[in-house]
Amino acid sequence: MHDGSFTSASVTDRLAALFDAGSENMLSADSGLRLIAAKIGSRQVLAAATDPALDKGVLGTAECTDLRRIVRLALETKRPLVLLIDSAGARLDEGLAIQGALRGLMTELLDASLAGLPMIALLGRNVFGGASMLAFAASKRCYAPGTLLAMSGPRVLESAGGGSLTTVRTSIGGLSRCRHGDAECLLDDTLPAYAAALHQWVKRLPTRPLPDTLDHERHLLGMRLGKTNPPATAYIVSSPETGSLSVSGRASIGAADALKFATMVDATQAPMDLYIDCVGHSLHMADETLILSQYLVHLARTLRRHAHRGQQLRLRIAGEISGGIYIATAGAASSVDIAPGGSVRTLPQASLNSILTRPDAAISNASADFAHYVELGVADTVSALS
Repeated sequence: MHDGSFTSASVTDRLAALFDAGSENMLSADSGLRLIAAKIGSRQVLAAATDPALDKGVLGTAECTDLRRIVRLALETKRPLVLLIDSAGARLDEGLAIQGALRGLMTELLDASLAGLPMIALLGRNVFGGASMLAFAASKRCYAPGTLLAMSGPRVLESAGGGSLTTVRTSIGGLSRCRHGDAECLLDDTLPAYAAALHQWVKRLPTRPLPDTLDHERHLLGMRLGKTNPPATAYIVSSPETGSLSVSGRASIGAADALKFATMVDATQAPMDLYIDCVGHSLHMADETLILSQYLVHLARTLRRHAHRGQQLRLRIAGEISGGIYIATAGAASSVDIAPGGSVRTLPQASLNSILTRPDAAISNASADFAHYVELGVADTVSALS
């Protein structure tokens, strides 16, 4: 094994460096992902890797389908799952179809996490959007100093007033992320360093499913939030007696909102109706500095844990929802209903304007024919709210 940079290496070289020589068995894939079965010492593992050389490793509907398939295989065969993630995020030119695909993938990942499936995310150079949520569905993350990890990409954050591009990159880079500790692990940017970290992780895995760490994570996220105390911007109202929880105010959901939302969900044990009307996830640097993706996935895990315990969680969309908050809530809910007047978007329009250069692409990604929501997996039913 040579000592080259992990984040600069090809996906082929990354995979070759990580597993026992000659143990790799390539699995069929219908997307740009590499899917393999391999060994680390005496332990059989499965792995999925994005290829940053193919359109920046973006996740489209085909990639989501392949990821769902390997997550299921890992659960069925009780093999740890290794995720090599180097991706600019969702394939936005697929429109709302990618939201439905990411919703299904998030459901699969949340169920696997709650079932105790060991998952580790080895992060490359860029991990944005839906890819960052995929990383936080794993029980551990490893990255290099130069890894960029955020819910929104650097140029979107810069356009939203996050400071210069250099300042933004520093704030979402590996050196900043590792300060939060716990499941975050900073490595030297070499193939041997990543291989050693993976081997140690596998070696220390218990023979039983991993325990539920959600409550411990809630404590850590609350402490992190308390150090900067960013304001909650969404109007969140809970009625434990009736089991309804509404999020409104046309706000962008930030870290404080997501944690408050999760805490209020845990206070309600009855079947729950979630009424969501918000622009999407926050684009503010104050939230990204805290690792917004982790707060959104924590909310999703909280919701899904209630569903696993038999509590019905119905997401009712009568207003606007987009981006990470849609993926988190729709992926975790027992069912999703969209009413006339409801709207699901790929991203907040401000983000699309920063990312998409073709005006027609921005428009096509902003909305979809209402009749196709169920077909695309974005909602389960289209109806009037009772």
